[in-house]
Order: sequence, then structure tokens, then C-alpha cells
Amino acid sequence: MWRHKNIYAIGGLENIGFDQADALTVLSSQGVGLFNCLTGERFFRQETSWWENYEPMAGTISGYDILEGSTIRICGLDGPDFLSKETRDGWILECTGPVPDDPPFEKYQVNKIFLTHQSRGHHEFICQDGGCELRAFGFSATGNSLVVATSCNLVIWSRV
Repeated sequence: MWRHKNIYAIGGLENIGFDQADALTVLSSQGVGLFNCLTGERFFRQETSWWENYEPMAGTISGYDILEGSTIRICGLDGPDFLSKETRDGWILECTGPVPDDPPFEKYQVNKIFLTHQSRGHHEFICQDGGCELRAFGFSATGNSLVVATSCNLVIWSRV
């Protein structure tokens, strides 16, 4: 079953990208962070400009730390959200689109993200963007973790 692993406040979050497994690169105005999405832990942080490693035409960045030598495709502020919204075994991430927030804030529009599985009857609220702009959301290449990135935070879920 899916479990919420962590939420990180990341001011100025701009882009994210998975490696070929469950390591997530997060690019922000504060620098670069790497996260193990299976455990929910951040294992690398560098306060540096990442622009010199960014290839805007390809939408990729050179890997940092243990991902050095690899190329990570990114999405978010600088590219369309290409992350998979469905796993091979039928889990689906759905975004409601702008809908009224819950009372007493219903005059504000939010995007709500849900995790569903039609054949299992599972429907679970993951998060919403609210005061932060939705950048990207989706599953890792393995289908064992999922993330939601907004302009101010990162939400990580994984399954055993």
C-alpha cells in the first residue's frame, strides 16, 4: 500500500526530474537537492546555481553527487510535465483542475491531486497546490514512488 513519506518546504522550487529509478533531482532558486523517494530522505543538497549544467533545448541537466555522469530529464517551470500519471499495475494520479478550496476558503481555486485504483476501489487525497503553483506531479520510472512539486514544497509518497 502507498504511504506518505515526507513533505519538504522548498522555496522557489522550479523543476524536478527522476533518474531511471526512484532518485529525484529538485532544482530551485536555492540550489539542487537529491531525494530517495522510497525512503523520503534528502541525501544531497548543494547551494549552487544549476544553470551551467542545464541544457534548455533538450530539457535536461547533468546529474549531481551519485547521479554524476547521468543526464536527468526535467520538467516544471522550464518544461512540460511529462511524468507518468499511471503505473503498469493500474495506479492513477488525477488532478481535479481548478476547483473551490474547502471551507472557509472556498472563494479560492486549487488543484487537488488524488491517487486512485479503479479495480481496488482505492481513492486517496494526496495534496493540493493552494497558495503555491503546481509545477509537476507523477510516478517514478519504477512506479514505486510518486511526487507532487509546487513552487514551495515537495510531497513524496512510496509503496512497499
